Amino acid sequence: MISVIVPYRDAAPWIGRCCESLTRQDGDFEFIMINDWSADDSQDIVEKYIKTDSRFVGYLPGGEGVSAARNMGLVVARGDWITFLDADDEMLPHAYRTMTNAAKSGANIIQFNHLRYYTAIDKLALKYTNEGGVFTLPDLPVHWFGVWNKLFRADIVEDVRFDESLQYGEDGLFVLECLAKYGNIYHAPKRETTVKHRFDNKSSLSRSKTLSDIVKQLRAYEDFLLRQDNQMMRVAVCREMSKLWDALAGNINKLLC
Repeated sequence: MISVIVPYRDAAPWIGRCCESLTRQDGDFEFIMINDWSADDSQDIVEKYIKTDSRFVGYLPGGEGVSAARNMGLVVARGDWITFLDADDEMLPHAYRTMTNAAKSGANIIQFNHLRYYTAIDKLALKYTNEGGVFTLPDLPVHWFGVWNKLFRADIVEDVRFDESLQYGEDGLFVLECLAKYGNIYHAPKRETTVKHRFDNKSSLSRSKTLSDIVKQLRAYEDFLLRQDNQMMRVAVCREMSKLWDALAGNINKLLC
């Protein structure tokens, strides 16, 4: 069984679309819907699917934020494999077949390419077209830091959790923690997609990072780095830290100009 963890918060305009894409799946799934303390009608919309499709289950997290919601999902997940889906995204109709075929590779972490819908310009495109094969540390595939484009074997994430203190970068740290246990990612063939990911050029979250957010990420990466003995892992983490330092310098320059 594949467990799909879907955190949602104030997602009434799109959570129904997300749930509809899940109902169209033909396979052994459970859909774990985690209500991150929504103040709108999201819960009512999700409840309709919980009542009509036994694969849907709903929970409230113990804390607040997407990381707390995902962590709750990891606690209750019953599947042999685990993946994540954002509340404004859609799972493609052939996702189960794509995932189960890739699972035959014997890998523990599997990454897929995805279809990206650019909301601002109404365009759908195949993104991050990594070639199929095994990517090892430190040369990981493009977009390695996402969790919604991956399938994780349940036993390698049973003691891995998202850092609830971070607003940004928690996905990447989660993947790194998994890679510390199993140092490579199997990437499915180029055209194997599982998710339609919605992206708005005008309101990308990565553009709203504050200096404090970047500093928190750097500290979290540093803490992780100090726990690593594997030289290739240390190189991979240093590469990411260098990007964060560049982002930090860019933000400082903006403030000074």
